[in-house]
Amino acid sequence: MSVGLRWQVSRLMARISFKLTQMDTGVRFYHQSDERAFFEWLERIPCVSSVRGEGADGLVVRLKRRPGKDDLWSLLALCHRYGVDMRQLVKFETPENRDWFRKPGMFWYRATFGDEELDSPAVPRAVRRRTPGAE
Repeated sequence: MSVGLRWQVSRLMARISFKLTQMDTGVRFYHQSDERAFFEWLERIPCVSSVRGEGADGLVVRLKRRPGKDDLWSLLALCHRYGVDMRQLVKFETPENRDWFRKPGMFWYRATFGDEELDSPAVPRAVRRRTPGAE
C-alpha cells in the first residue's frame, strides 16, 4: 500500500469512532446477577477492548475494530435487552451489512434508525403495521 493511500485510510479510520458512550444510561438491574450478566456479555463480544466508567461519558465501551456481523448482533441484542440507546450504533452501518441492519420490522430498527424511513412508500404497508409502535 502506498504512503498516500495509507494516510487516507488512517484519516478515514480516525473519523470512525470505535467508542460507545452512556452505555449505562437508563439501565436497571434487578439483581446482582443481572448486572454481572450485562458486564460479562459486553466483555465477551470479540470487538470490545474495554468497558469502564468515564465521568460525563458514563459507561464507555471501546472497540478494537469495527464490529462484524455477530458483534453487531450482540450489541443490538444487549442494548435491546437492557434498554440502552441504540442510536449510536448507526455509525457501524456499512454497504456489507445494510441489507439486514436497515431492515424495517427488525426489533432494533425503530430504536436505531427512527421512524422516518418507515414512512417511505418503498416500505410495504404490512411491515409498517407489524413494526412495534407503528400506526
